[in-house]
Amino acid sequence: MIRFEMLRLLRQNANLIAIVSLTLAVVWVALLIVNNQYKVRALTSEIEQEQEQYRRLLDEQREINIELAKVTLPGYIASRARDMGLEPARNENTVILQPKPVPRFVTRKEGDRS
Repeated sequence: MIRFEMLRLLRQNANLIAIVSLTLAVVWVALLIVNNQYKVRALTSEIEQEQEQYRRLLDEQREINIELAKVTLPGYIASRARDMGLEPARNENTVILQPKPVPRFVTRKEGDRS
C-alpha cells in the first residue's frame, strides 16, 4: 500500500522531479564550463609567459654570440693586452725552447710497470 502511494506521488510530481533534475544537471554543467574556462585562461597565461621568456633568452643568446665574435677578433685581443700592460712578442724578449729528441724504441727495465 505504501508503495502504491509512493508511485502515485511520483506520477503526480513527475514534472517537478524532472525540472529539478534538469536544473541540477544544467547548474553542474555550467560550473564545469566555468571551471574549464578558468583553467584554459591560466594555462594560456602560463604559455604566454614561457614564450616571452623564450624570446628574452633568444635575444640574450644573440647578444652573447655578437659579443663573443667581437672579443675573439685579433685586434680586440691586442688592444686589451696593451690595456693590461702587455706588449707584443719580439725577438729580444722571446725564448725558443728546443725539444729533446726522444729515442725511437724505449725499452723498459724489468722492475718498471706501466
